[in-house]
Formats: sequence, C-alpha cells, structure tokens
Amino acid sequence: MPTAIKLQAEYGEDLQVLFIESQGAKADKAERFALDMGWLGGRAMWTTSPPFSTGLGGLPSSVLLSAEGEVLLVGMNSSIGGKIEDEIEAWAKAKKRLPKDMPSDLKKAWTYYQKGKLAKALVELDELQAEGGEVGASSVELANRIEAGVESRLKSISWMLNNGFPADAKDSLDRLAADVEDHEAFTGRCSELQARFGAEDIVLELKAAKAFAKLEKKMLKDGADEKLAKKFAKLATEFAGTKVAARASHNAELMN
Repeated sequence: MPTAIKLQAEYGEDLQVLFIESQGAKADKAERFALDMGWLGGRAMWTTSPPFSTGLGGLPSSVLLSAEGEVLLVGMNSSIGGKIEDEIEAWAKAKKRLPKDMPSDLKKAWTYYQKGKLAKALVELDELQAEGGEVGASSVELANRIEAGVESRLKSISWMLNNGFPADAKDSLDRLAADVEDHEAFTGRCSELQARFGAEDIVLELKAAKAFAKLEKKMLKDGADEKLAKKFAKLATEFAGTKVAARASHNAELMN
C-alpha cells in the first residue's frame, strides 16, 4: 500500500492508483480505516465495488493496466511488485517519444502534446491531416485523442465544481486554460467555466473550501479525533447549503 501511494505521488496524472476493499467492509468503515492508516490525501482512488476480479483468491494482489485498458501484469504483490514499478518507469519514459506506429511527420505535434501545449499540437495536426494517407489518418487519430482528453478534463472540472471541490476545480481549470490557449473552441469553453467562479454561490464554496482545507490537512497529518470532528461539524453549520458543507458533515460523522 505505501509503495502504491508513493508511486501515485511520484507520477501524478501519468498514473492512477485504485485501491479496492474486497473483504466486505462498507464504504465508511473502509474510509475510516484508510484515514487511521494515513493513506488518504493523495490522488489515489478508493472503492468497495471491484471493477473486475484478479482471479487469484488472495491478498494483497495487483493488476497493472495500460492507458488503453490492456492487462500488463497481474499477480500477488510479493511476486510482481518490483515488475510493476519497472513497467511504470519504462512507460513514463517511452511516452515522451513518438510511438513506433506513428509516422515521423507527427513528431512535432507529439512533442507539443507531451509538453501540454495542446492548442499548438492541434494546429500542427490540422495541417498534417490535409496530406492524407497514413500521415493524415494518424493525424486525425491523435487529434481525436487530444480532444477526447480535453473533454475528459472539462467533465472532471465540472464534476469537482458541482461536488464540493471548487479549489481543485479552479486549479485544474487554470492549467487546462493554459494548455489550450488560443484554441478558439476550447478557450471559449474554459472562459465559460471560469465565469462561474464569479458567481455568489461559488465564491461562498471557495471560502468554505479554504476553511475545509485547513481542517483536512490536520486530519490527514494527525488522524481523527473528537475535537477535529466538532470543528468539521461547525464548518458544516457555518456554510450550510454548500457542497463543501456536505463534505465537512461527512468527515464529522466519519470521525465520531
């Protein structure tokens, strides 16, 4: 578990760690256990609903999936732990290079893409699409991949904004706006979302989120206690009606 959390912190958005509670514990109990163990607070995700079975019948076990969902490794942690780390490291290095199945003409666009300069990548690909043939087809495929990624990020930002994570939504939106700068359609979409942060309800959510972040930092560092639970409950009352208040109320209940 600690190794997976460390890998998640090291690789950030290039990796998604998903922990699965598979011994029948309910969500609140599993969350409280993870909190007590100091395993919360990062990008790793948790669930009590297994998306699939490893078929191994033992714990702890792991599955490593590619970005396309292909199973790369599966086995008990004791036997494949090191292999998983090696595979992730190799993939992280390889992703910076143009894939072997792509024409060399796409190297410039791929470099822009890997550096997060998505608007420049799309402009480059738009010019290459006119060439037709393998270059044109590959350009369309990569452009679709980039656009799907932007749509996914926009969807994620909207979810965060609507579910009590306004500060995270703003940070993510600011990064995306910089990545797609000068792309007419996506810049417009980002501007629409940015305008929402001036609304009275979102301003209140951000204020609540700032107070929540201070309590959450202490909770993740020192663990749960009755005094902190009362502070979360107080925050929930002070900002009643906000999405952040609902999260604060949940934390208060979790620690009681």
